[in-house]
Amino acid sequence: MAARMADRRDTLAVVDAEKALTYGDLDALTARVAGHLVRHGVAPGERVTVHTRLSRWAVVAMLGVLRAGAQYVPVDAAFPAARRALMRSHSGARVELTEQLLASLPPASGGWRDGPDAYTIFTSGSTGTPKPVTVSRAALAYSTGARLEYYGEPPRRFLLCSSISFDSSVAGLYWALCTGSTLLIPTPTPADVRALARAGALHRPTHTLMVPSLYRVLLRDPIRSLTTVIVAGETCPPALVDLHYERMPQAVLYNEYGPTECTVWSTVHRCVPGEDPVPIGRPIPGTTVTVEDGELCVASPGVVSGGPVYRTGDRVSLGADGLLRYHGRVDEQLKVGGVRIEPAEIEQALMSAPGVVLAGVGVPYQGVAFVVSTAALDERALRGHLLARLPAVAVPAVFRRVDRLPLLPNGKLDRRALSRPAGQEGGVRR
Repeated sequence: MAARMADRRDTLAVVDAEKALTYGDLDALTARVAGHLVRHGVAPGERVTVHTRLSRWAVVAMLGVLRAGAQYVPVDAAFPAARRALMRSHSGARVELTEQLLASLPPASGGWRDGPDAYTIFTSGSTGTPKPVTVSRAALAYSTGARLEYYGEPPRRFLLCSSISFDSSVAGLYWALCTGSTLLIPTPTPADVRALARAGALHRPTHTLMVPSLYRVLLRDPIRSLTTVIVAGETCPPALVDLHYERMPQAVLYNEYGPTECTVWSTVHRCVPGEDPVPIGRPIPGTTVTVEDGELCVASPGVVSGGPVYRTGDRVSLGADGLLRYHGRVDEQLKVGGVRIEPAEIEQALMSAPGVVLAGVGVPYQGVAFVVSTAALDERALRGHLLARLPAVAVPAVFRRVDRLPLLPNGKLDRRALSRPAGQEGGVRR
């Protein structure tokens, strides 16, 4: 990173909705952060909270912490206050960086200090307390290096569509900045599709990564400059692949899979139309996988939790073609009328129906499907569509049209919120 800052001082490094920074700017600003931390006695490996929006300041803070030899804990300022408080208290950090502080730091100079760990990120925490996962610098270097090896040509302009507290942001941030490319941050709110479209027209990004549900909405007004699109974090529906190649034939679509505990990604697949289910592919360079009693186990230099082999809790199958296919969580499989089925299977069948943009079912399942659609629901036609694709007992008894679906802070569908009554906190309202 230091070499890139020195070699490409006048090249645009980070662009957000308010300002652009060159690599020279980034070098100067991260030196200020590192100087501030050293003056406050922050030791190599010590945790520092980065409490900012998704913005240029988040990037400055993260790199500044690394420059000081410390590790950062990203706390997205757009998250609910209660969740931010939990993350900050559980981080154990005694020093916090905010946008106001970052903007006021005096000039400083200095090199880069070594440290053992890069960052601590909290998993989604859909049940109980969010779980911290600490990723070493070695694991981050491996993960980024594998990305460079697999994808080959680096992005020219990467459109960042993930919260700083979601590890998908790590992929784009280091992929772009370690290759001297430009990181585009169009909005502090990744789900702001209008802002993404405006940034697409203005800055013409070449690469992006986002959750499939967000990409499906973005395809209403595609960003034609994209040549590489990666979806991750949720099951990729077959209908999304078909829609992508219908509307974005010039761009290649990839489906990435990986737990936070394995440093962002573990497998990847170059998607083609007609695959059902869409594979999660093959292991990334340097990673090996096994399937034990139907559960995916990962061994790689990116594993940072659970020993040298990480049991993911994800059910998969390995086809004769050598491709892995995801079949849901071990702990979320539904049993309806004696039939075992995944929530994602019901949702994918719904989203393959005409006019359905997004769909979700709750866990625990109550026979209700929530649908975001372009027109009023024809329940008879929708039920017939599902009967051709699902066991009859798995077809929802009730369809509710909603304006939006509840999301976890990391952008994934919050299925537990779908099960709460409308009057309860987090419950779905029409």
